[in-house]
Amino acid sequence: MSGWIISIVGMVLMVTLVEIMLPEGQTAKYIKGVVALMIVYVVLLPIPQLLHAKIDINTFFNFTEERYQIDESFIQIINEDKQSILSDELTDRLHAEGLSAAANVILSDGEDISLVVITCVSGQEDSAMQITLETLPVKEDKIVIHEVAT
Repeated sequence: MSGWIISIVGMVLMVTLVEIMLPEGQTAKYIKGVVALMIVYVVLLPIPQLLHAKIDINTFFNFTEERYQIDESFIQIINEDKQSILSDELTDRLHAEGLSAAANVILSDGEDISLVVITCVSGQEDSAMQITLETLPVKEDKIVIHEVAT
């Protein structure tokens, strides 16, 4: 690495000397072009060596388990918020369809819907089931409907 830096410094000094000694005219343009190519070569010289070397990202960052921990309470809050949003959306959809019903969505640890509990007026069960299947990505066996007599 230090050899590379010395090469760059040497190139800068050589370019300075060439610029001082160059006559003006067409020849100067060609010589400056050749010198520019040499500078690019010297700057890019160590890249193939870096690409063949095995680079371990852990040498740059220290990803050890004792330094980073999962915040279970934060994940729980996020899951509760998602449950609440899904429950409210389903309840709003049921009300928009003219049903007198309330929904409660329960998520599993993997954020999948594990259970949907719907409380509705007697006689509206089939409609509530159909709307729930259209609204949420859930199977029919995970939907529980409680009837309330009017």
